[in-house]
This record gives sequence, structure tokens and C-alpha cells, in this order.
Amino acid sequence: MTKQQLKDILDRVLAWSPEDQERVVRFVRQVEEGSLPDDITDEEWKLIEERIARRDIASGEEAKRLFDKYRGA
Repeated sequence: MTKQQLKDILDRVLAWSPEDQERVVRFVRQVEEGSLPDDITDEEWKLIEERIARRDIASGEEAKRLFDKYRGA
């Protein structure tokens, strides 16, 4: 990505709702801090292992929430 492409994106962000702009700010701060939530928590691993043992799978809504969480939604 070039600097100009980045500037173009940021210019478009200025036209977004304040709520969406705040999401961008939070994401950028997480990137700067190196604290993006990119790892599965111990609790999530436990749930995964329990469901594997039961051969239980996530509902569509559960899968959507998980994907949204890691997409930075």
C-alpha cells in the first residue's frame, strides 16, 4: 500500500459515522500497542476441546460472533 492509498482511505474514514471512526481509532491503537486480540483464550480452547469431544459444533450465530471478533468488527 502506498502513502497516497493510505491517505485516500483516511479521507474516506472522515465521512464515516463517529461510531465507525471510533472503531478505526481503537483498531489503530491496538496495532500500535501490539495488542490485537489474535490469540484464542484459554476459555475458548477449553470450549473447543469440549465440543470436539462431544462432536458438537457452533451454531451459525456463534460462528458469526467469533468471525466478527477476529475481523475487528
